[in-house]
Amino acid sequence: MVIDFHAHCFPDGLAKKAVPSLEQGCGVKAVHDGTASGLKRHMAECGVDISVVLPVATKPSQVKTINEWAALAADDDLVFFAAVHPDDEEFYANLELIKKAGFSGVKFHPDYQDFYADEKRMFPLYEAIRDLGLVAVFHSGVDIGLPSNVHCTPLMLKNVLDNIRGMKIVAAHMGAHALWRDAERLLCGRDIFFDTSYSYYSLGREGMKRMIEKHGAERILFGTDSPWKRADEEIENILSLRLSSAETESIMFRNALLLSGRL
Repeated sequence: MVIDFHAHCFPDGLAKKAVPSLEQGCGVKAVHDGTASGLKRHMAECGVDISVVLPVATKPSQVKTINEWAALAADDDLVFFAAVHPDDEEFYANLELIKKAGFSGVKFHPDYQDFYADEKRMFPLYEAIRDLGLVAVFHSGVDIGLPSNVHCTPLMLKNVLDNIRGMKIVAAHMGAHALWRDAERLLCGRDIFFDTSYSYYSLGREGMKRMIEKHGAERILFGTDSPWKRADEEIENILSLRLSSAETESIMFRNALLLSGRL
């Protein structure tokens, strides 16, 4: 079984605009068209059983619309996390709706949402996420489409961990894209999950294996950042590490099942 814990897709009409714009901004060609059906076709081609889709609201006004679409688009193949926004004045009521609707977690992209991950104003929102038993996935490190002014660093996530005990956090891109030495120094061994998305291309076999061994395979989630990496190639990258069968299974699907509690 393969669960891709880090995937993206958009409503059909939005995908036609969003994907070309993102391609231009990051200089990377998408591997599918960014629609839910396109993601499913890619999954079938590449041997992915379930994708966890991580939508991002760039404005508070988008939260309700995105989550309504996510609830309708979810099925046996696509499990959606919910959108949240740090400037949403009704964040607690919306989190309760997210929990009631059956979402397992939420996604933050501090660069696109213009906040620093360890701002104290975020702590009540984080506490609410923790108290409701939701998982919080953070884009962490450098976003190649927005390379300056990194809003979520390993040090910031360490500060969150130190202040919000018991919060279930996933730091995307092996702790922090392009800041992997800091992630290894500050986050490895802490009670936080890393996903493998968009990291092997730079870390390589030795760097990826070293970080997994230091952090523990039980806290690693397979992810592709689809549509920005091919899932079959990312699967092969993990298999090339030659981890034990138990470690590989943990990364490829078991950790995702345990973390979400509902996949």
